[in-house]
Amino acid sequence: MARKQEQARRKQKFQPGFGWLKPLLALLTVAGSALGLMLMLEWMNDPYQWPVKQVRIEGEFRHLQHAQLQQAVAPLVADGFFVMDVGEIQTRLQALAWVDQVSVRRVWPDQLRIDVREQQAVARWGTDSFINARAEVFKPEQIGKPAALPRLSGPDGYPRRVLIMYGKMQALLKPLQLGIADLTLDARRTWQVQLSNGLTLAVGRNHPLQRVARFVKVYPAVLAAGKGRLTAVDLRYSNGFAAHWQAPDPV
Repeated sequence: MARKQEQARRKQKFQPGFGWLKPLLALLTVAGSALGLMLMLEWMNDPYQWPVKQVRIEGEFRHLQHAQLQQAVAPLVADGFFVMDVGEIQTRLQALAWVDQVSVRRVWPDQLRIDVREQQAVARWGTDSFINARAEVFKPEQIGKPAALPRLSGPDGYPRRVLIMYGKMQALLKPLQLGIADLTLDARRTWQVQLSNGLTLAVGRNHPLQRVARFVKVYPAVLAAGKGRLTAVDLRYSNGFAAHWQAPDPV
């Protein structure tokens, strides 16, 4: 019995081992997976295998052109469906002056969907820019013909203040059926208004809304009392104002 056990131990001791197969198989599996992944990535990155066949640009445009937007994204779309950088496409379109907001997404298997919201200008800003309802100033490459919009202007950093003041003054002038054609805040922080009928108001620095409200109250009486055409009113007096008239043409 003891002799048989001893022979069995010797046989087990000298039996060839196959424990090295497990790590080798694991290594081969990893290598095969890595190679397969590399081949798959190379296949996916090939623009000829995964071309973008359609670029859909949607939005309501008055100043933007579809051809202009297509031209801006064409070089990036050529990289193929998986490689094209939708973030870079969005950034490139966002840099166009008349573009307000952009949404870019892939549509399986070969499309790119771009939704563009055009800027909505509420006024001109200075001589070569526009301002939107969020008081953001944007400057097109070409301003084109003067738009039928009021003109606002002010120092750097003051667009929001000027736009808010414009809205408040417009509301005050509504009973007179007059609007604002030009509102300026100068470097000394004084306000000047040109109304839609050509009348200029020197409002000054302090209490601008109270001064405009006072003008609205007395305007009908001032207009009725004068002779000729009222051209300017200086509201910078604490207890009154000065009116300037253009004499009527001689008969």
